[in-house]
Amino acid sequence: MIASLPKNSTSFAAKAEEAGVDAILLNVDGDDDSMPGQYGSYDLHDVYINDVISTVKIPCGILIGGARPLTQDYWERVMSSQCSFVEMYAHQMPLHILADTRVKKIAAVGAGYILEQVRQLSQLDGLEAIDAATTPTQARSSPFTLLDHATLGLIIGLSSKPVLLRTQKRLRREDISMVLKLGVKGLVIDPMTVSGAEEAYRGELESLSPRRAESEQKEQERSGGDSGGRVGDQVEAVHIPSAKTDAPGGPEAHS
Repeated sequence: MIASLPKNSTSFAAKAEEAGVDAILLNVDGDDDSMPGQYGSYDLHDVYINDVISTVKIPCGILIGGARPLTQDYWERVMSSQCSFVEMYAHQMPLHILADTRVKKIAAVGAGYILEQVRQLSQLDGLEAIDAATTPTQARSSPFTLLDHATLGLIIGLSSKPVLLRTQKRLRREDISMVLKLGVKGLVIDPMTVSGAEEAYRGELESLSPRRAESEQKEQERSGGDSGGRVGDQVEAVHIPSAKTDAPGGPEAHS
């Protein structure tokens, strides 16, 4: 599970680490489509970002929105942060970033992408995973539906890379178990679907933990419930390297 922080702060990062997330996403250059929180530029957030990276022990990435063109000079400033990975929507990611072997990349696919584009993206060298972030702005924070589940299944079936699910809609415990069985390899917790209150953040993340879903399902199995297959059997790790330890190395998709 990756926590996309509501605020680039060490306090939120500490809560996320305490909740047991696998990695943290810091946010810059937000726009209405990718990050409604309207995060500012890397140059405005560099001190906060580097404080987080130096404070927590888990990998930290940077989610870069589309508020400004990502020039080579600006990219080099982002790279000065020693982040472990970056994420961008595919239509906003310049080719020079895909070719940069210093950092791992996750490509997000959004509403309106053609499903064949998802297949092609997943075959590109240089991408570690696909983040399914296909909910239109007007539908965000509404309940996760059957159509969302079906669209996600199509993306997973087409992708040759691990698929993550951005939690742009409200997921129940049962929903999390179902998407993991479908083949989702992890969740990216969108800040829009949490309260944004620092004191509640750890508990909100823990409530969305796939590990908790697995634990609850095992408990159901022990009590004689119908498991339908263990969640843990469906999940494979998406390796997000730590900058501190690892070398850098048709139809539309909508919901």
